[in-house]
Amino acid sequence: MLAGRVHLSSPALRSRSAPGPATFTQPKQQPKPVVRTQAAAGAGASATPAPQSSGGNSTFTQAVFNVVNVMMGVGVLSLPFALKSSGWVGLAVLWVMGVATNYTAKALCECADAVSTKTGGGPVGYEEIAEAAFGPLGRLLISAIIYVELFGTCALLFILEGDNMFKLFGATPLASNAGTYQLLAAALMIPTVWLPDLKALSFLGAAGVTATCTVSAAVAYTFLSGSFAAGAPTAMANWATLPLVLGICTFCYSGHGVFPAIQKSMADPKQFPQVLNVAYLVVAVICTLMGAAGYYMYGTGALDLVTFNMVGPLAAVCASVILINPVAKFALTMEPPAAALQGVIPGAKKGIMRLLTRTALAIGILLAARSVPFLGQVMALVGSFLTISVSVTFPPLCHQVLCGHNNSALRSAWNYFIAALGLICTYCGTTASMKSLAAKAAATAAGAPA
Repeated sequence: MLAGRVHLSSPALRSRSAPGPATFTQPKQQPKPVVRTQAAAGAGASATPAPQSSGGNSTFTQAVFNVVNVMMGVGVLSLPFALKSSGWVGLAVLWVMGVATNYTAKALCECADAVSTKTGGGPVGYEEIAEAAFGPLGRLLISAIIYVELFGTCALLFILEGDNMFKLFGATPLASNAGTYQLLAAALMIPTVWLPDLKALSFLGAAGVTATCTVSAAVAYTFLSGSFAAGAPTAMANWATLPLVLGICTFCYSGHGVFPAIQKSMADPKQFPQVLNVAYLVVAVICTLMGAAGYYMYGTGALDLVTFNMVGPLAAVCASVILINPVAKFALTMEPPAAALQGVIPGAKKGIMRLLTRTALAIGILLAARSVPFLGQVMALVGSFLTISVSVTFPPLCHQVLCGHNNSALRSAWNYFIAALGLICTYCGTTASMKSLAAKAAATAAGAPA
């Protein structure tokens, strides 16, 4: 279960089959599905293929399951770390971002309906919405944000795999630290980008839900059984580092590029706003309980993922389950930027040039991961700069352009307020994340404890 995420649906990206368990929605026929891609920015997140638009037969409950499955990601496991930076007030931030992203999800679906009506139907994704609202420049901007976020997500997969392997095996003659384990992980992960058919990895997608259930159950058991050192120091509010929580909280609710497809898969699409309300409430409650339990148990000692704080057999089980996700998801997550890169390099769409291009991109991602191997800080930076832009800032602006003629003055004001909130959160979160990254890098270089 790990996430955060980037969503897109341009034609170039539809060949990518997102990882994750099969959704309840059953297609009526078996052509190649049109897939909305959801990249978990959190290394190992559960990413679910969007239901096919031709289905139109999923029930209310099935749609709720699909939405929850899309959103649940690495942000949940990192909430204790986020609360370490913000204090208990971070739980209020979690709910504020939940309300904001719930609204923007609905606004984006309204935009998809408006674009679909104008174009006579057919699949409509985030890039099509951006182009309809702001022209080619809007499409270029959204595409750039999405590709950069996917690049960052791939780097997080390397970091997560290295950290998990070090947590599970410790220092060995073969690898003495998490950075060295990243190289071992790369030996497994990079060859997956050579596969001609990414469906070969699809059977591993169920590991995302397995990991989610396993880790949630392990944290709940640890908390309820009292199997932790009581008295961990906590704080009501840490105002100086509060902005670090913004990006991680947004990870917990991201999935906007997939929502229009889930809506269209429903037998009664008009019920989708209620679907979002139920799904967001479920995710908010789970995130609140996980974050509060983890912060209460570990306090200022909370690590990047709550599993890193756990010890004993439960920790080994959680680390083992999570290990498989980066291997299964790396090629799927890298597919869109790889396809875009192949499109601009002559002869790179097939043969040896295809393998060389993809390998070079994967090595570039590995080098980026090794240069800033700090999972929590990188996640906060990607979330603040990119995920908030996609999930909070742009949807209300698109809605105002595409549907503004039907908006009341209050609705228009709300759109601008949410967009402004997104810009403020992006600025504050990005600034704080970069400072935190710089501070941790300096401390590591000086030999201080990480």
